[in-house]
Amino acid sequence: MAQFRILYRDFLTRILDLELLSSRGEIERLLVQFGAMLAAFSFSFTVYFVPRYALATMPYAALSKVVNADRDLLISTTMAVAGMFTVLAWNTVLPDRRDCLILGLLPVRQRTIFFAKLAALATILGLSVVAINSFTGLAYPFASAAPGAGMLAIIRSLAAWWLTMIAAGTFVCGSLLAIQGLAAQLLPYRLFLRLSSVLQLGAFFVILGEYFLKPPFPHALPSAWFLGLYQQLNGSADPFFASLAARAWTALMIAVPTAAVTFALAFRRNNRRIIEQPDIAPARRSWSSAKRLFPKPIDRAIVLFTARTIARSRHHRLLLAAYCGIGLAVALAYARDLLYGSSTFERFWRNPQWNRPNPQLLVGSFILLFFAVMAARSIFSLPIALPANWTFRLTAVHSPAAYCAAIRKSLVTLCALPVWLVFAALYLAIWPVRPSLQHLAILAVTAVLMADFALYRFRKIPFACSYLPGKANLHVRLGIGAIAFIFLTEQGVNLEYFTLQHPIGFLILLSVLAVVARWAYRRTASYPVSQMQFEEWPPRDIESLDLHSDGGADTAPSA
Repeated sequence: MAQFRILYRDFLTRILDLELLSSRGEIERLLVQFGAMLAAFSFSFTVYFVPRYALATMPYAALSKVVNADRDLLISTTMAVAGMFTVLAWNTVLPDRRDCLILGLLPVRQRTIFFAKLAALATILGLSVVAINSFTGLAYPFASAAPGAGMLAIIRSLAAWWLTMIAAGTFVCGSLLAIQGLAAQLLPYRLFLRLSSVLQLGAFFVILGEYFLKPPFPHALPSAWFLGLYQQLNGSADPFFASLAARAWTALMIAVPTAAVTFALAFRRNNRRIIEQPDIAPARRSWSSAKRLFPKPIDRAIVLFTARTIARSRHHRLLLAAYCGIGLAVALAYARDLLYGSSTFERFWRNPQWNRPNPQLLVGSFILLFFAVMAARSIFSLPIALPANWTFRLTAVHSPAAYCAAIRKSLVTLCALPVWLVFAALYLAIWPVRPSLQHLAILAVTAVLMADFALYRFRKIPFACSYLPGKANLHVRLGIGAIAFIFLTEQGVNLEYFTLQHPIGFLILLSVLAVVARWAYRRTASYPVSQMQFEEWPPRDIESLDLHSDGGADTAPSA
């Protein structure tokens, strides 16, 4: 049991990145924070739904359609949360090289490691399902009960609700683990490492896209299947819900056993080939195009080092995807308003259409750009192999200004430029040419402006400097910055829309942004620095009171 407890705690801390997210690196503190955050969402749903049912005046037969749509939404939320936590645990579920090299030499049974990983994953899954339903799971079955329903019927509805939520979360987790396990069994280890990253990022964005863009109560999606399962467990005899429940049972019978078998085989078959086969190695390719784009060796070295690190480091790539996923979620929320109506901007623009300049897609481009730049700025501070930064120290023959310029080019080229190219293809495909080019010009200047603001006072070579555990506090800093930026973006988009129809106004707006971008560039480039920073020093625990200047202990008493 002692071995199990130690391994369980270690695997749990590897699923949740304590040093990055927690302010003090404590697993209990971080679990409470995650639980409280999800419980806050559950409380918001409860405050919104319960009074609406309590004050409803329509007959229950008509209200039941609204109730089913809301149930589908809550089930979809549970499945999305369970899927996101499973994606976060993607790199730690199967044994990796560290597990094989360290635990493989110790007198620890494979069965103990297997159950410790399974318990850690079950803890995260259970926490997410319970927290996101902490208020709705208790209040919603009572609020949505039919008039005249007895206490036994309400208790049955309550039990059916929780069983459905557990089944829905288990299905999502099992499906993702089954996909990963099948890839691990069928592919060589090096190819699996490359494809695993693609599958992880794909699952990340598919979950967000399905949640934010799906129409209300679509029968073909898994959330509707588990709504049918809830109705079946609750005693409904409707054949329509019975057919949906049959799909849910079939999906569970396929996903969970497949995940269990492939998960168990990974511990029996993967250890040897993980040790014998190398990790992702650099491919042989010509960098002539990089030489043309970046003729200076220092620029080319920093850009290629940054690109290769992002491509090979699962930790940095996951954090980058997490930032961009949050931005995508917000952008898709605006796009959903465009598809189904009820727009935030209807008070400004009447009947926005997708094939014309509209606020939803304009705001989405700025939001994705903001999160991409912030993601790059955050992962630049996290080292990939800290003991190897002596290479940069010994070869630091260039001025700090040259390194800073190369870092700026890396951020713009690898993070801001891909977002700009994606939206350039989108706008030119669905919008008229002139407003598309106008917005792309504003978006390009904004990208440069964001890069300069993000790199102000940043004097570190990406992935080559130490950092202090918990200093990031991403859940606080990102939330405050994102809320402020979204508010300012909504106000700025209204001004941009007006200038898109008036060429003189557009030129004035673009000129003002260019002047601000030039000022930000000069401000960032002129920040005084004598050398690049490679060590992050903690703040001093003891502060001087400067007693000498106050005539304190060193002041001789008068005679």
